[in-house]
Amino acid sequence: MVRSGRSGRSARVLYYLERYLPASQAFVAQQSKALSRYEPAFLAGKTVASPSREIFEAEVHAINASMKMRSAELALKLFRFPLVGAFPSIPQSDLLHAHFGKNGYVLWPLADAAQKPLITTFHGFDATYNGDPKTPGGFNQVRFFSKGRSQMAKGNLWNVAVSDFVRDRMLSLGFPPERVFRHYVGVDTSLFSMRPRRRRKGLVVSIARFVEYKGHRFMIDALSRVAAQGIPVEFVMIGDGPIRKEIEMLARKTLPKVTILEKLTQPEIRDLLAEAEIYLHGSVTLDNGHAEAFGLANLEAEAVGTPVVAFQSGGVGEAVEDGKTGMLLSERDVVGMANAIGALLTDSNQWTSFSRRGPEMVREHFDITSQTSKLEDYYDEVISEHRNKRPV
Repeated sequence: MVRSGRSGRSARVLYYLERYLPASQAFVAQQSKALSRYEPAFLAGKTVASPSREIFEAEVHAINASMKMRSAELALKLFRFPLVGAFPSIPQSDLLHAHFGKNGYVLWPLADAAQKPLITTFHGFDATYNGDPKTPGGFNQVRFFSKGRSQMAKGNLWNVAVSDFVRDRMLSLGFPPERVFRHYVGVDTSLFSMRPRRRRKGLVVSIARFVEYKGHRFMIDALSRVAAQGIPVEFVMIGDGPIRKEIEMLARKTLPKVTILEKLTQPEIRDLLAEAEIYLHGSVTLDNGHAEAFGLANLEAEAVGTPVVAFQSGGVGEAVEDGKTGMLLSERDVVGMANAIGALLTDSNQWTSFSRRGPEMVREHFDITSQTSKLEDYYDEVISEHRNKRPV
């Protein structure tokens, strides 16, 4: 067991991110808030305004706020030269945990120089991408995909995969099985839970960044087919991203009622999901390998009793019980998706069955408290193994 630290907790874990904390990374704050034995802190390139920051009042060390840290970060990113003394939060921590593969690769020299164990969580793109390393852009992103990822696979580091799908992809890249711990983030079931709330007839909700692999075009196509059958449909999309304008134009041209929202708080997201009749997930696999790692929003919808309709893509099937909490269709099968949406919007018995099972399934398998406890057990193991391997 690791040593006792501040606030009566076992030890201190320092999370590393480029930004603290965009709306799309709310899960990071949720997981940190759920820690019971570890004291969390963050090292971030910069801070950004976002409702995600309201989830948890974290201790954040912003690199861009310190000239010393900015200079050391530049040396680290360009030359992989670790100036540990420039980052006081690192020696003060018992464990370093980087979110996203590229960030783990960047932090690796610092962790090694500071003799601190490093865990890197792979969230999807960092594990699934198999295209031209230069296409994603960014110096360290290019270096990560061209050689860094393979170096990490051979580096005997500790890693977390957010789904079995991502873990399988990592194993195919050469990561040793004993160095990839599959861990589901989970859902705060005290927040996302069934509550008496009137459903809005025909309301379909999607939470996804406006990027190609999220499949907005397929969802709009499917919903237009449902509307053409005379079934009332209202589509609310939550998110932002580079193709937002073109998706919005397509949706407004095709569907009777469309709303786009962004930067919602977690309670606002919960309330909207609880009003919806269906949660729609359209992610598909791209030619470059990019695919949905898991689909945490599916769990949030199921937790409030909203059935899911989604493509069986990437790790999506791990978050949906097909035929029990939702319906899974083959990728890009818009006809099948339309039929599933239509069936749920018109068959109250099936809808009610799915709605009842969803919260049960999430509580049984994906409650964030129990999931985070498993993560803390992994932290214990990593720290213990690291100490035993360090030279005396």
